[in-house]
Amino acid sequence: MSTAANRQDFLPPIPRPPHDPTWWLLDGRAGWRAALLEDVEVSAGGALTLSPLPGSLRTLEELSGSFGGLVPPANVACTADGRIFLLDRRSAVVKLFDPCECHFMGVPCTGGPGAGARQLKDPHGVGVRGGDLFICDTGNRRLCVYALRGFTLRGFWAPPADAGLTNEWEPYAVAFDRRGRVYVSDPANGCVHRFTRGGSWEKCFAGFGKVTFVTFDCKDRLYAVVEGEAGARVSDTEGNSLGVVTRVDAVAADFPRLPFAVDAAGNLSLKGLCAPTEDHCAQDEAEQSGVFDLAGEPAVNVAPPPAPAFFKAGTYLSEPLDSQLYRCQWHRVLLEGRVPPGTRVKVSTYTAEAELTTDQLLDLPEDAWQTKQTAWSIEGCEWDCLVTSGEGRYLWLRLEFKGKGPATPSLRSVRVEFPRISLRRYLPAVFGEDAGGANFTDRFLGIFDTTLRGVEKTIDEQARLFDPLSTPAEAGARGGVDFLTWLASWIGLSLDRQWPVEQRRRLVKQAASLYALRGTREGLRSQLLFLLGMEPARRCCRCDRPRTFCGTRPANCAPEEEHACAWEPPPLILEHYQLRRWLFVGAGRLGSQAVVWGKRIVGRSQLDANAQVGQTRLDTTLDPYRDPFHVYAHKFSVFVPACFKRSETRRRSLENLLRSESPAHTQHQLVYVEPRFRIGFQAMIGFDTVVGQYPAGVKLGAAPLGAATVLTSPAGKAGAPGLAVGGSRVGTTKLE
Repeated sequence: MSTAANRQDFLPPIPRPPHDPTWWLLDGRAGWRAALLEDVEVSAGGALTLSPLPGSLRTLEELSGSFGGLVPPANVACTADGRIFLLDRRSAVVKLFDPCECHFMGVPCTGGPGAGARQLKDPHGVGVRGGDLFICDTGNRRLCVYALRGFTLRGFWAPPADAGLTNEWEPYAVAFDRRGRVYVSDPANGCVHRFTRGGSWEKCFAGFGKVTFVTFDCKDRLYAVVEGEAGARVSDTEGNSLGVVTRVDAVAADFPRLPFAVDAAGNLSLKGLCAPTEDHCAQDEAEQSGVFDLAGEPAVNVAPPPAPAFFKAGTYLSEPLDSQLYRCQWHRVLLEGRVPPGTRVKVSTYTAEAELTTDQLLDLPEDAWQTKQTAWSIEGCEWDCLVTSGEGRYLWLRLEFKGKGPATPSLRSVRVEFPRISLRRYLPAVFGEDAGGANFTDRFLGIFDTTLRGVEKTIDEQARLFDPLSTPAEAGARGGVDFLTWLASWIGLSLDRQWPVEQRRRLVKQAASLYALRGTREGLRSQLLFLLGMEPARRCCRCDRPRTFCGTRPANCAPEEEHACAWEPPPLILEHYQLRRWLFVGAGRLGSQAVVWGKRIVGRSQLDANAQVGQTRLDTTLDPYRDPFHVYAHKFSVFVPACFKRSETRRRSLENLLRSESPAHTQHQLVYVEPRFRIGFQAMIGFDTVVGQYPAGVKLGAAPLGAATVLTSPAGKAGAPGLAVGGSRVGTTKLE
């Protein structure tokens, strides 16, 4: 008996149908396995849609130089801190966007038509790299470089005389790669020049033709628009061609998202960047719209962007899907996506035991295709139908898209399930005695089978609902309490809606360890560190300890020594009883650590003695002899970064935490700590002292003298602060 069992171990397993059907997944990530796409394409997001009509989408060669809205127009540049510079080509003036006034204002003493050092002639492109502003002064044939701080003219860049150029260079647009090198288009010589970070000319990439606009994507690839050509040429940083791109959506994922929208005419929609104001009467309708043209003026009568137009019909044909099962009965096709009103998707299938070519499939008569179910709409993002084709190892899927111009079906994924595991196996054999009856029974029971499998799927995935890191944190369609909040209520935890979702999830996960410390100083400090993001486990790194020597690790298998975190979070909480500095008779020493108790500390009002309006207070608690204890008892201060005060959401969440987690008999005081260290005012090491960045100079008329203003000497020079004669401008130069 055992010998026969051992022999079975060496035999291949007998194929058995699975309990649940498996499937072929077709989507943008797994691949659509398309054998034929006729007026149908895979969008940039990976969905299957009808192809847009030629000329209905934005192009990379738009006249504004925005590459179809992927980057700002060529005459607009953005800094890392959110400032927006615009070059008005008509007036040759550089403008800076003022979000408080919601309009562009001219930069003083910069620009203006002419050939002077700070003047421009027929300028085109601008760009920002680090702390410098680059302007292509095409008419004067130079690349002007200004410092963003003070708008000091750093100098002019140009190719050397021995660069071997056929014509005088005409800088048109500027772009920068990851290494900070500068690329300037030159349509007069049909090339793109490359300069080093310091301004030295390196080389000229020839063969571009009349190149105008240039830019870089996140993969450090150079895009160049050539006049008279469709699309944009793509090259690497050495000028080697990588092909031509004609569709904006094909490369949109390779560019960072802009903080504002740019239309096909180059108009900037900056309404979202403007500070809210109640004085709407002081602005006209154009200024309130927040849309500006390429000259920095409020745009009027801006036409809305046209809706894209698509082909009205298209066909998708899949490659053969192999079930690897002999005479497999395919189960159903499940579509996930969106079918707008007036559009539809028709599903057809064909099965066979032998693999056919695409030409053989196209030659099949129409009646060879089965299923032929139409999805007019998709409710709940899913739609399914049973496969009515006969048995066969291979299946081909045909999807016929129908649209109406501005709308198109969009399928995110298609799932083809196999084999059909019917509930008929639990019925008497008479229900499957003949092929026709078995087919009808399977299709009829498939209605109930889908419902039952949906219930089984919900039960199988139920465990995710009880994990705080995966449970849904959004309320359902009917509103009410989300599952994360409900899960927290099981353990008596109330979640603050002001907290970010990820922080709420981690709080529920760590609630058990925090409950043991609730009501104690360390428990409140742990929750404060959690809210402030100062947990040692999240702030520490493996290399935060100082190195005592430099050398390589020994080449052995010894485990790496684990060290405790060198960084320690601040104490945050100061209990007021620690501030007692009493002078005891016979054991005290005069100094800063000894204070004689006096009546002024409490400030009780005594009639005919010391009652003063605004100085003393009425206290109904008749216990003056224990005032030295009561003044400092049951009180504490919490020191947090001042950034929590500036954010209404973060400030409210912090106050809610202190209100709910502080012991009921205590009083807390919230202290916001600015990044400074002031002797006598802000000098408690570990609590309210922060070594921040050295203060920068102040601007005249913009900063009040006080705790955060410092007059320093000029950068790189010794001596007292002052204004440099001939190099200072009112309103822009700082006292340094």
